[in-house]
Amino acid sequence: MIHMDVDKFVKKEILAMGGGSLTRSMPPMPPNAINLLAGDPDFNQPEFISKAVYDAMREGYTHYAFGGDPAFKTAIADYYGKYGVEVDPAKQVLITSGGSQAIFRAFGTILNPGDEVLLMDPCYTGYSQPAAYFGAKIIRAAQSKDEKRLFRPDFENIEAAITEKTKAVLICSPDNPTGAVWTEAEIGRLAEIAVEKDVLVISDEIYTEFIWDGKHVPIIDKPGMEERTMVLMSFSKTFAWTGCRAGYIIAGPQLMEKINQVPIGITGMPLPFQKAATKALAEGWDFVDSMREAYKRRIDAVVPRLNEIDGVSCPMPEGAFYVFPDVSSFGVPSMPLLLGLLKGGEVLVAPGSLYGPKGEGHVRLALVKPVDVLEEAVDRLGKYFSGLKG
Repeated sequence: MIHMDVDKFVKKEILAMGGGSLTRSMPPMPPNAINLLAGDPDFNQPEFISKAVYDAMREGYTHYAFGGDPAFKTAIADYYGKYGVEVDPAKQVLITSGGSQAIFRAFGTILNPGDEVLLMDPCYTGYSQPAAYFGAKIIRAAQSKDEKRLFRPDFENIEAAITEKTKAVLICSPDNPTGAVWTEAEIGRLAEIAVEKDVLVISDEIYTEFIWDGKHVPIIDKPGMEERTMVLMSFSKTFAWTGCRAGYIIAGPQLMEKINQVPIGITGMPLPFQKAATKALAEGWDFVDSMREAYKRRIDAVVPRLNEIDGVSCPMPEGAFYVFPDVSSFGVPSMPLLLGLLKGGEVLVAPGSLYGPKGEGHVRLALVKPVDVLEEAVDRLGKYFSGLKG
């Protein structure tokens, strides 16, 4: 076989990106390890939703659906109306193949090489590589911990980080990994900054159905923000559809015209799944309620027990289904700590350093296992950490 260097043919941004996300490429695991790495809900979608996919295919919904199914877009607009936002389904809703494609299309609309996207620190890992693909630069605004030990936006840092190259500020509320829910005052202040600094806001809102303290506050309806906001949403967490790839973007009509021009061909959400998703928005809320109750039980079981471990400080999350305990007292960087926990404690967690410099000294646990399994995981963490304390 003749070996050749393919790198000379490859887009330079691809070469600069390196490997994929750790949470999506699992390291080798001991056979009895408890995997709390990825945020993949351990619930299966209800049978009536699965049947709706089958029924749609039987009824002939297997052809092109350019622009998305109008009935699905109307259902999305009606759903988002629960937050008091009036959305035109024909002009303001774009169907995507999951939340990741929503991120890609949002970035593809606005980012040129050399542009900057401002992220919070810490924040979800899935924004960095799409930005890098378009030759943009990630800038981070360090967050500060409040009296509840939760990371919150620091507006002095946000304003200081915005430059003439900044295209957008990206936020996630409820937040992955921190569990914070942005308040009315925080959303209002960010809207003011966006208008003052003439930047866009990309608002990742995929955990809005899982809020334990506070309420979801949209930013798109704040003064001056309709044509300055892209709302990213997904069914992956709301309806445990991580494998079915259902998502959407909501934006102002003028901005949406441009988002629609991002060339992704016809790689959108299959029409039968759009039909099923419409049914889910109409009839799937008992299922969502049951997941919400299960997640709350898990949080209530895990957080107090983590705080009983000497050297661990874990705030109660306000939203989402992650916990982000501070383990800095052990003096071990989070990546070596991950490997030690996996080998010595047989628990797989996400190292905080994945989420930015401020995430160092933390680990993220995705509560995607039943309570009894999570309690066993905490037992293992306790034993491992007690060994570190010596």
